[in-house]
Amino acid sequence: MSVDTLSAAEFAEFFHVVHGHEPYPWQVRLTEQVLSEGKWPEVIDLPTGTGKTAVLDAAVFALAARPTVFPRRVVFVVDRRIVVDQVFERARRISNAIREATNSDGHGLLAKIGGALSRVAADADDPIGVSALRGGIPHDRDWATRPDQPWVMVSTIDQFGSKLLFRGYGASAGMRPIHAGLAGNDCLVVLDEVHLSRAFVATLRDLDDQASINSFRADVLPRRRFVVEMSATPDDDTRRRFALDPTADLEGTGEAQQRLRKIVRAAKQARMVGLSGRVPHVSLPKEVSRIIKGELLDHERSVGIVVNRVRTAREVHRALAEAGYVTHLITGRMRPLDRERRLREIAALVDPDRRDPKRERAMVVATQSIEVGADFSFDVLITEACPLDSLRQRLGRLDRRGTLAHEIGQPARCWILGLKADVESKKPDPIYGNAVQATWRELCARAQDDTIDVGLASSQLDDMLREDTAAPWQPAPLLLPTHMEAWAQTSPQPLVQPDIGDFLHGFDDNPPEPDVAIVWRRDRSSEALRLVPPRPAEHLAVPISAARAWLRGSDETPVADVAVRAEAQAARPRRDEPLATSVLRYVAGDAVVEPATVDGIRPGDILLVDTSVGGLAGGTWDPGQPVSSPDASVSTESPQSSQTIADLGDEAQWAYGRRCTIRLDDQLDEWLRSWLGNGAPAMPRPIREGSGNDVSAGEEQTPRERIRAWVEGLLGHDAATAPQHLRWLVGDPTSPSDDERGALRHFVNPRDSEIELITAERDDIATDLDLPWMSDYYMLVQLSVDVLTFVGGDDASLTGSGVLLSDHLSGVGQRAKEFAQRLWLGPELCADLCLAGELHDLGKVDQRFQSQLVGNDPVRLAMLDEPLAKSCPGIRRSLGGGPPVRHEVASVALAQSNDDLMRRAHDPDLVLHLVATHHGRGRPLPMIIADPCPRELSYELGDMLLTAHSEFSETNLALEMADRFWRLSAKYGHHGLAWLEAILRLADHRCSAEEAGAHAASHGAAS
Repeated sequence: MSVDTLSAAEFAEFFHVVHGHEPYPWQVRLTEQVLSEGKWPEVIDLPTGTGKTAVLDAAVFALAARPTVFPRRVVFVVDRRIVVDQVFERARRISNAIREATNSDGHGLLAKIGGALSRVAADADDPIGVSALRGGIPHDRDWATRPDQPWVMVSTIDQFGSKLLFRGYGASAGMRPIHAGLAGNDCLVVLDEVHLSRAFVATLRDLDDQASINSFRADVLPRRRFVVEMSATPDDDTRRRFALDPTADLEGTGEAQQRLRKIVRAAKQARMVGLSGRVPHVSLPKEVSRIIKGELLDHERSVGIVVNRVRTAREVHRALAEAGYVTHLITGRMRPLDRERRLREIAALVDPDRRDPKRERAMVVATQSIEVGADFSFDVLITEACPLDSLRQRLGRLDRRGTLAHEIGQPARCWILGLKADVESKKPDPIYGNAVQATWRELCARAQDDTIDVGLASSQLDDMLREDTAAPWQPAPLLLPTHMEAWAQTSPQPLVQPDIGDFLHGFDDNPPEPDVAIVWRRDRSSEALRLVPPRPAEHLAVPISAARAWLRGSDETPVADVAVRAEAQAARPRRDEPLATSVLRYVAGDAVVEPATVDGIRPGDILLVDTSVGGLAGGTWDPGQPVSSPDASVSTESPQSSQTIADLGDEAQWAYGRRCTIRLDDQLDEWLRSWLGNGAPAMPRPIREGSGNDVSAGEEQTPRERIRAWVEGLLGHDAATAPQHLRWLVGDPTSPSDDERGALRHFVNPRDSEIELITAERDDIATDLDLPWMSDYYMLVQLSVDVLTFVGGDDASLTGSGVLLSDHLSGVGQRAKEFAQRLWLGPELCADLCLAGELHDLGKVDQRFQSQLVGNDPVRLAMLDEPLAKSCPGIRRSLGGGPPVRHEVASVALAQSNDDLMRRAHDPDLVLHLVATHHGRGRPLPMIIADPCPRELSYELGDMLLTAHSEFSETNLALEMADRFWRLSAKYGHHGLAWLEAILRLADHRCSAEEAGAHAASHGAAS
């Protein structure tokens, strides 16, 4: 079966099998149009609540049907953290359904689609991967490990935009060209709610304009890139547009048409309520409580309350909880794992397809986090006054499917609360400027008896949409070729370069503050954090000023779920309260920690704080309590709780999906047992063999024996209530197969190559930071080969796999060729990528480099029959003494020393450039320093002899490499050249990981 056997007529069946219901007519029409035209519309103009996220289904189906035409990376970009999570869940549902059907060797439509996607990227782990990229904090890079892998990514503007502009947030300088190459090619970018991201839209359009007028031609590289703008309030009528067809989509007796008609024509009514008072977090909780107590009707069971700041949300939640109402709090200022738990808690309550008029009344208090794209539905909505476009989005969460209005024959109800100090103020709001005041005036002018029709079918809100009633936005500067030239220089970066933030969010002389990430952990040592590194699932992102104010004990800085400008006045320290606790800065990638002062906190930092210092309430950001000392006898998580904040370090490793860890720290026992499920055995408490703590409840048992007994208890434990991913570790207790039940047995076998049992000192810097002593503890760590290990410099050569240089070169060349062929590059490019792979590590023939790979052992060095690409088994650390010039530079000199070899290249410039940049350096200038002890380098490649002298500082090599970079950038485009670099580099990473994995497997078998 060829990959082009799917037809548009099969989309409806695909949609139904995945989601359990028929698609709306417009969803089928869109898919048919995309497949027939071979391109996507520039704008998808649909009302809120009509299922726009189904564009993911259409994109996956189109890729499977016509993979040579449509991009293999689908990026859904939306500027809200909660929505990223929800759209990610839809993407994961699609991926899981396809993977399960493919793995079961089925013959249905899903298996057919899975087979088509699998052929796009042979031997990939999944037919299509999914990933979520949130905020300006380092995150999962799985999507950037293979250039040919079909992938659905859900991302914020900051994450995707920074990668596209060669300055990826959270990415090392070496990885930024890979991210830019993948983001700028073979990519469908879907921008949701473009009215929230108009500056980024302008930047994307400028990029497309540059690509259309420069020398980036379809006959050089395939042009599989589309940008689709989605909004319920588009503002440009000149672009190719897809919209609802009133006849085809709404009229008729079909089940899907009836559902859509009910949504579009649902009646909704809002009441305007003016409030006295000066601050929202005092006045709004009182009014919300009054409405809920005195005005709700019996059939109104679910209540959504949306406010503009995190503190207001916390106080409303507190007031309702103290009044005895079932209340849930959800904001974008939560740790992702806490947020996922909260979303699971409210899933049934807010599910628009499962309204239960008999359920207990419950409230969801939220910030702007749910106003865009979140598939929530409430019987009643209470909202703080906001700009008109934000209000329309919030109203999209009111009776989202029109079910309530249809059942009772009356409009669903909304209250809009306007604090007079805000709606009558002449001072611009830090979040919304003057748009709240303008919107409030327009609403009041159109309201009759303080009520206004706000249904989708009403034109009243449409007539009000103007620049002054919309949330403020800043225009992006015109993107010039010189801007791209500056950003494309990633190594070294120019000393002066434009700020990408202006091109993502618009130019502002008082720009929104950047975030930092806060991580609550008990362990603090570099060794512990290397084994259990902070993962994005446990990060809480807050503006830098909010973090500083909290750590100082100052007044709370206003925080919202949208970008907020810094307040003009400085926060005042609270009296009689302790100032900053000890805080550590975690340096991602290097797995080191260092003390940090409050004033020394930088944008993008990952800050480690003790679990006893507070900062969270109800799972969300709450700096209301003073920061306590780490040795305080009573924790201060919130005024409502005396419990310390949960350390999510191990759970975050599981969520990250690479390996599992369990820290056998008795202080984490309660958390671990709740995670494992009811009735799980208590954690063993071994400290260190031979210590006085060894013999307690276990009497004669050693720590190892106690761990073994605990593992056996887990294996026999009924884990039916445990998370599904935990069962993978525990195994199936009911299975007769030892292999299936024994996933944990290796944890107590120190000789096993996959699992190790180690001890880690809690606080190797306790003295410096005046922190309380924390005892050592055991960790259970699953060892695995991670392809991300191989993204760095020469340390990637110290893997202990002992791979020969000739084998590695041929392997990388072949893998690069395979990647290029699957990407449908021309035969000449495929051949050149293969050749670059066969040459990329030639510089490792330097005897000084080879000496490092054998541990500087002269006997082992003399015994080598062939040069190595990877270090010998047991040589895992760099022992120094290597050549002063990087091996990529020497590889270029060796490659260009032979004219016959260069004649094999169709584009010699490209081949040499790919060799020079295969570790991300030399874009455009390589670092070349004098070699005090130069060597003659030589390598026999087939019947060709390659030679070079290692003293390059007196040559023109660096200038030649820089000139080559600019020539190739003009020929292939900045993103096109970065894409070709990514293909070779990811082939190198993949081969290195496979080599290390093969060595680990054979070593484990031998053990």
